Amino acid sequence: MGRPVQKPVMPSTRMGVVTAVCALVVVVAATGAATGVITGSESDADATTDDVTLTVTVVDRSGNPLGGVDLSATWDGGGPRNATTAGNGKTFIDVPEGEDVTIRTDRSFYVRNSPYVVESASEREVEIQMAREGQATVTVRNATGTVGQAYVRLFQDGQPVVSSRTGPDGTYTTRDIEHDDYTLVTYKEGYLRNRTTLTVDGEVRETMTIEQDSVLVTFRVQDDHFSPPRPVSEATIDVGDGFLNARTQGNGQVTVSVPVNDEYEVEITKDRYGTNTQTLEVRESDTSLNTTIQRIPSLSLSTGANRVVVGERVSVRATDEYGERVPGATVSVDGTEVGETDSEGTLEVQIENAGNHTIRVSTGQLSARQTVEGVQPAPDETPTATATGTPQPTSGLGPGFGVGAGLVALLVVALLGRRRR
Repeated sequence: MGRPVQKPVMPSTRMGVVTAVCALVVVVAATGAATGVITGSESDADATTDDVTLTVTVVDRSGNPLGGVDLSATWDGGGPRNATTAGNGKTFIDVPEGEDVTIRTDRSFYVRNSPYVVESASEREVEIQMAREGQATVTVRNATGTVGQAYVRLFQDGQPVVSSRTGPDGTYTTRDIEHDDYTLVTYKEGYLRNRTTLTVDGEVRETMTIEQDSVLVTFRVQDDHFSPPRPVSEATIDVGDGFLNARTQGNGQVTVSVPVNDEYEVEITKDRYGTNTQTLEVRESDTSLNTTIQRIPSLSLSTGANRVVVGERVSVRATDEYGERVPGATVSVDGTEVGETDSEGTLEVQIENAGNHTIRVSTGQLSARQTVEGVQPAPDETPTATATGTPQPTSGLGPGFGVGAGLVALLVVALLGRRRR
């Protein structure tokens, strides 16, 4: 008979190690079930020595813990770090110390209207509240039917939650939002606002009616070249790219009716003036728009005469767009600089020879020119007698008498002689 085969016996120490490992696995599993599951990029490898741990608890409006909530934490240039709450509503997220961390939540049948923000993260406990989800379908109408492209806005405690427009059928359905009381506002360009309180406690519907209206807008146009500014009459006011046109009166003002709740581009123009474009926001009460324009910069040249005797001087005067003198303007004749205008904006220019001459004034990028004709002096047809001039020839009848005067004298003498007879 062979020797009996003996089965190996496991040493007691080895049995103890196996038992300890199994116990550790059970403890880890239990701990994970109690504190939440960390997934995604949230791991020991991602954590740094500068990280801090946020202990996050998610509850409903009644303070009951919510398990199975997926959390995603991000910050400026970093994340996401993801985690899921355990049955007690808790989990842990390691984030960089001092960062502003945004935590987004996701769970069936629950919602938040906005992410939760942890400012300047540090080791702390954070409680995030979620609410049951609901939806609102809003229909906007006017006197004749539904209104497409109408604004639908929902506010929760004064903070905007929804801002959108109705579709072509005049309706809009919100995304999932919290069960709560909201302020609902509807309107459209040219229509007055209508508002009400809307309770969202599931899928709710609301119909809103809006009405068209206009308000008065007063436009005031002034020229601020002057001090104080002066009103500009006959300025053209173009509202909304040709939607409305008007002209200012003698006081520089004009008042027109403009549809409410809209934004308009206003262009103010006038001949020889620069164009001023401004944005006008019109709400639901009368308003005004004050604006200024100035004349387009220009330079003008005037001369004392258009024809100048050769050798004589002509006065040149430079003025700006407002007719004000321009000192220091460069003056040239036929392309040759001859000087600059004085403090009165004038300069005396000599015309050297006959013919047409171009006088030009310039300052900066502005210039003006004018043509002056130089003419020769006319010869004297009758010399002018002077005290030292040569005596004119005489007829012998006496100094200073001409032939005609002598004849008259002879006739007078003859008549006197006959009478003496």
